Amino acid sequence: MIKFKIFFDIEKEERWLNEMLAKGWLCSHINSAGIYTFQPTEDLEQVIRIDCQQDLRKEKKATYKQLHEDFGWRIVKEKSYDGTFYWTKSKDGNDELFSDHDSHIAKYKRLMKHASNWAILSLIFLMIFYGNDNVAPFFSIKSAYYTPGLWDKGGSAFLFAFLFETPFAIMRFIPPWLFLATCSIYITLYYRYRKSIQQFL
Repeated sequence: MIKFKIFFDIEKEERWLNEMLAKGWLCSHINSAGIYTFQPTEDLEQVIRIDCQQDLRKEKKATYKQLHEDFGWRIVKEKSYDGTFYWTKSKDGNDELFSDHDSHIAKYKRLMKHASNWAILSLIFLMIFYGNDNVAPFFSIKSAYYTPGLWDKGGSAFLFAFLFETPFAIMRFIPPWLFLATCSIYITLYYRYRKSIQQFL
């Protein structure tokens, strides 16, 4: 089974994967574009955990992987571009990646950095889109149509020009809002993760 999902919150993604597992569907592959591949399983005594380790260098990454494998974890997916690791193992009473307050605090600090990095990246893309101060299409989709004299045309001439340019106008209008929304979501997550640290202090 294949499902398409977009997650911004790693903790929410982890809960969903475990809910799917409880229904008898084990995630076997995760595409960076949000495509999840599931295989049916009768072994419901398993768990999936997600960790974010974006600062690991080559040697430390190898040690990190080996340490988890020694404790029975099997890697499902590693997103090399942002250091997200997906782990699964059979339930044996030691089913958490983080066992004490310090490790939980370190986890949330990494998630804060992960969220802030994506927020900054989204903001950079937003600035690139409107680096020339052409903000009109950002507020009015009508301004996203660049065909000269389009709104003065009539009849079939207008309809043809309008339908021809509409896909391009949508591509000009929607992406900046998506980047702004993404930036806002990650900023919200940053502060939520920071608040989560307080319960371990």
